[in-house]
Amino acid sequence: MLSRVADALYWMARNIERSESHSRIMHVHLTQMLEAGNKDIFQEEDYHILFEVCATAEELKRLESEGKTRVEDLISYLTYGEDNLNSALNCVRIARDNARVTRDYIPNDLFECWNQFYLSANPIPDRAYSIHTMRDFFNETKQASYMAQGIIEAAMSRDVAYYMLKIGKWLERAEKTARILNVVSEQTRSREKEYEASDYYYWSSALRMVNGYEAYLKSNPPRMEPAKILSFLITNQDFPRSIRYCMDHVREAVDALENAKVAHYSVELYEAMDALRREFNQMKIQDLDTDETIGFLNKFQDKCNQIGQIFSRTYYLTQPVEAPTISQHQEQSLPPEVRRKTAMKYKIEHTNIFDYDTVVDQSMNSIRLKPRSDECQRLLSYRTDITPMSLTKEHTDIWGNNVETFFIAERHQHLEIKSTSIVSIQRSPFIQQIDYSPEMKDIFHSDLFQEHYAGYLANTSFTYLEPQQMDRVDRAIGLMTNPVQYSIEVMRYVYDTFNYDPNATDVSTKASESFELRGGVCQDMAHVMLGILRTKQIPARYVSGYLYVGEDSALVGDAASHAWVEVMIPGIGWVGLDPTNNVEALENHIRMCVGRDYNDVSPVQGVYRGGASKIDVKVSVSLLSKTE
Repeated sequence: MLSRVADALYWMARNIERSESHSRIMHVHLTQMLEAGNKDIFQEEDYHILFEVCATAEELKRLESEGKTRVEDLISYLTYGEDNLNSALNCVRIARDNARVTRDYIPNDLFECWNQFYLSANPIPDRAYSIHTMRDFFNETKQASYMAQGIIEAAMSRDVAYYMLKIGKWLERAEKTARILNVVSEQTRSREKEYEASDYYYWSSALRMVNGYEAYLKSNPPRMEPAKILSFLITNQDFPRSIRYCMDHVREAVDALENAKVAHYSVELYEAMDALRREFNQMKIQDLDTDETIGFLNKFQDKCNQIGQIFSRTYYLTQPVEAPTISQHQEQSLPPEVRRKTAMKYKIEHTNIFDYDTVVDQSMNSIRLKPRSDECQRLLSYRTDITPMSLTKEHTDIWGNNVETFFIAERHQHLEIKSTSIVSIQRSPFIQQIDYSPEMKDIFHSDLFQEHYAGYLANTSFTYLEPQQMDRVDRAIGLMTNPVQYSIEVMRYVYDTFNYDPNATDVSTKASESFELRGGVCQDMAHVMLGILRTKQIPARYVSGYLYVGEDSALVGDAASHAWVEVMIPGIGWVGLDPTNNVEALENHIRMCVGRDYNDVSPVQGVYRGGASKIDVKVSVSLLSKTE
């Protein structure tokens, strides 16, 4: 499985779990408000606990400095605040976006269930605030989460996708329980010292926030003793929200992924899990005083967060937090490009018009105008209109492209081919974050890897560069030791040394020719980059598609179809690099076809009997929607 697919599954599971836990916590909060009425029992500390568990204390201070201190302001911010990444509605949206790009790996019922809930919940921010509206939303979120979990358990094969979902779920749950215990312990310390007694109210709230109140009372007398509650929520092996239970299930899922074998790349992960297990076995919560308990919980929460970060590094997942001292609840303080994915929906209209000097008797044509569908891009609709009217027959070529062929037997002097597509894209930058690890190096130099991608290692007449031209490249870039970094350097080199000049070359220009001209269009720059990479035995392929530039954009190449390069990174998959613009191919790049060079992906090819022809190409790419 590609790491970006695993990444989407992992964060989908975490955000489903997070939306449910935040909804339950705020539901407990609202219930306590109603029970408290005008009593003094519901104090400012309650809001601090709520924000430190579901967001951060800094956010509460910011809202207070802005004068947003009303109950509806605070609850609305945590429920559907647009600038709060961890708001319940944002978690629902992020889970839905990740489910959309992994539909080939999850049950269709799971996507439909969560998508339907997202669409029904999305208008909530427009409604007037009321406790009843909030409580309904929290209940609906919990029910949708339970349904999603049920579908996963009932309909998914126990494969890699399943275990990535389970690890995301159990890690999120363990971190949330640790967070709740840490915050409640710190908030109650001063009150317990002042009154010289346990604060039953807050420890009862802690149990309700992890949905463990009833389970605790069944195994313990009806007294809210902090030591027993901590022991129950940390070390209990039977309660499904205790930290030990969650981390044991994380270990089981990792064992299933690795066939219970420790590899050189997973040593750090297993060592961290074993260290945590030893702490469980040695732990005696009831022997700790309040200060020792808080110190232990701080350390314990850090270890839970650390295991999540190690897991992300081990399997090349995006990690929104860099330092172990930063919790998952502080993601919103990070740059937007790090903390969230962008989903884009486009409409593409591509028209080819052929006018012939004389009447054409008949013609046979093949077109490659249908965008691809994969884990990052989904084709939502597609149609082809041909004049004179003709039926098309579709097949898939050796490179996995959709090819339509049609035959026109009647006499004609005008041929028009128009394709209309709607595509949804969700991508995240990966190549700048990739650390070229020893295992990636082993795969890259293995015979199996070279044989599997042999079709993208040999240069063609379009991509071949002369030895003296490669010598100039080596002097400018240096030798290739890290194929990931080298690919980025090649992209930058082509961008810096070539001028975008539509008049410098034509469709038949070879890479060796455009290299000397130092000019051309996206096709030429892609061919030169391919020639350099393949000479260094880096698998690379030509990509044709479209580029959305929008308003006030410095990107070029949207006048017709666009071209760029994809590089195969071991363990990651194909990563797009656009030398025309010196950017990674992300959500603005719409992929249509791939091949060794332009000749493999030409949008329209055909033969006809008649005179010369003139061609006019029109391409329109419009943004239908954008979700961040």
